[in-house]
Amino acid sequence: MKKILGLFVLVLSVIALVGCESGPTLRLYNWGEYIDDELVYEFEEETSIKVKQIAFDSNEVAITQIKSGNQYDLVIPSDYAIEQLAVEELIVPIDWSKITVLDPETDLADGLSTILNTLASGDDGFDLLEYAIPYFWGNVGLLYDTTTVDENDLTGWDLLTMTDTYDIAFYNSSRDSFMLALKQTGASSINHPTTAEFDAAESWLSDALTSETFVITDEIFDAMLDPARYDVAVSYSGDANYLMMENENLDFFVPEQGTNIWVDAFVTPVGANMEYAYEFMNFMLTYDAASRNTDWVGYSTPRKDVFEDMLATDGTYEDYASSYDVRINANDEVYRYNEDLKLEMDTTWQEILANKGFDEGEGLGVGAISAIIIIGVLVVSTTIVSIIKKRR
Repeated sequence: MKKILGLFVLVLSVIALVGCESGPTLRLYNWGEYIDDELVYEFEEETSIKVKQIAFDSNEVAITQIKSGNQYDLVIPSDYAIEQLAVEELIVPIDWSKITVLDPETDLADGLSTILNTLASGDDGFDLLEYAIPYFWGNVGLLYDTTTVDENDLTGWDLLTMTDTYDIAFYNSSRDSFMLALKQTGASSINHPTTAEFDAAESWLSDALTSETFVITDEIFDAMLDPARYDVAVSYSGDANYLMMENENLDFFVPEQGTNIWVDAFVTPVGANMEYAYEFMNFMLTYDAASRNTDWVGYSTPRKDVFEDMLATDGTYEDYASSYDVRINANDEVYRYNEDLKLEMDTTWQEILANKGFDEGEGLGVGAISAIIIIGVLVVSTTIVSIIKKRR
């Protein structure tokens, strides 16, 4: 009984803290630990505008919260989510005349410009710059231990099937797992696979996930420190940057079969405080802020000058061009908004995990129940405080 009483006291304390909001306030809805907090503090000092950071752990959660009427001034979702928000008229087009520190025509990194042009091309193209201002960008690849993995085995995504030779870790993401499976099995597109192509990818994933395979998320940040717990792990490029800095035995490999290129960007929902939103974006897009932010987070900055300086001699990412200098190659793709495909991927991925026993033996103790109650309260109040390192 004391435990239950103590738990509800904690919950009430959280609610009380949530209610402490006064004065000019910008509500920033972002991935967890995806911004240098020192920059946020400096913005608050310079402008007297308080930044209320609210965290989400998936694009789908962010979209649901926005659709349910929760009000935010700035949100940083991914490309396909931005497309959905635009289609459903939940965000306002960007007024580039109010961005005084970045010209999208000349100041974006070359690789990013190519990605955005590719996304906007074709009859069904989507011009992300009409609705969003790029924040970070990257791709998905394989982080591997150079002391245990034979370079001759770096032939493609099929490296993930070599569980008899290596300790392999998939990232627990339906979208990314199906992406690499579709690429490995030769699908024509990750956005519009045929039924046969989807079935082939499902079969490949089912065979790849053996009793020797690991399925992880943020554990990668501890598991791949020296000595690495896994020989090969599916990883996002920015996470790879951070881990390679911490463990010199790691390297990053993107198979030639292709990968998913993504762009996360600022958007302003309908009803946002535009004055505060543009003031914050202009602050974060300056050379100094962009430089410090990419240095802290690890992902590729949109600013061309900062990007080039990071890769230059003595730059932070001079030795990590394989994961920082993200380019869209012939077989790479950007995920598009496709609700039916996303649902099918989610459902099938969970079925594969269940059939393989990855969800067995996970009981809920007092600590877990406590966490669930607290998180529930935070969701209701739309102020989830996240400890997620990042990403999807």
